[in-house]
Amino acid sequence: MSLSLPLILLIALAAALCVCVFVWGVHLLTAKAQVAADLTSGAPKKPTDDDVFILHKITQRIGAPLLPAIKSRLNDKQLDRLHQRIESAGRPEGLNVDRYISRKAGEVILYGGVAVALLIRGSTLFALLVLAFTFMTEMRIIADRAQRQEQIQKQLPDFLDVLAVTVGSGLSFRQALARVCESMPGLLADEFQNALRQMDLGTSRREAFKELRKRNNNESLGRFVTALQQAEELGAPLAEALMTISGDVRRDDAQFLRRKAQKVAPRVTGVTAATMLPGLILVIGGGMFLGLDADFSMFGGG
Repeated sequence: MSLSLPLILLIALAAALCVCVFVWGVHLLTAKAQVAADLTSGAPKKPTDDDVFILHKITQRIGAPLLPAIKSRLNDKQLDRLHQRIESAGRPEGLNVDRYISRKAGEVILYGGVAVALLIRGSTLFALLVLAFTFMTEMRIIADRAQRQEQIQKQLPDFLDVLAVTVGSGLSFRQALARVCESMPGLLADEFQNALRQMDLGTSRREAFKELRKRNNNESLGRFVTALQQAEELGAPLAEALMTISGDVRRDDAQFLRRKAQKVAPRVTGVTAATMLPGLILVIGGGMFLGLDADFSMFGGG
């Protein structure tokens, strides 16, 4: 007795889910543990060409000849907005505006061309899957931006506490900020060091922190910059203002952790369902198949 098509598809789906769960489990076992607030690790290594994904290298080289033509059609506002998006993601793989434009043009040419060829041959599903690769760069920027802002949110409360104590010891704000950045390296320290370098080059504190806020969409960091500027305008004692701001940021961080915990429950449910579903399908499908009294002699050639 031959197997029906729905049963074959059911078994294939269950097998695929088992493989996915196995691969994900191996990844979890081999992945390095992540520290919640990594305030002691050094600054990340500067990316090199060897760190760039091979497909990104290919698409970037394909689209490089089109860079001048595409860039000339973009106005300053569009280029600035694109620059801010890349900066907020931490410039993954050393990405900048020129590399982004070249890479996007290459992705459209390469993956779009392959998708059109598959569509002509009638493979609509594969064409859509290949066409989705044109959004690889955007997905990388979105993921890195979210991860970066989450790390900044975790580091901000402790950073401000140490900054308030350092300012209260008698150092000026810039000296205290530089000292804290040296003693607590990380993504947040990198952002403040960029602001300090801008001030060393002649940029006012207001403009430097305004650029800092534009590079990051973190609400707590934005409120810190706003409160710091208001305290400076009103002449409030900086140490007391920093302590107040630090308390507010800690409350924001507690709310952030609660919101994050609320998002974990559906994920746990999804993982549990994905883990149990393949085995459940195999048990039910196998029971149904064995209950049909199927004749297996056809597989032995008898």
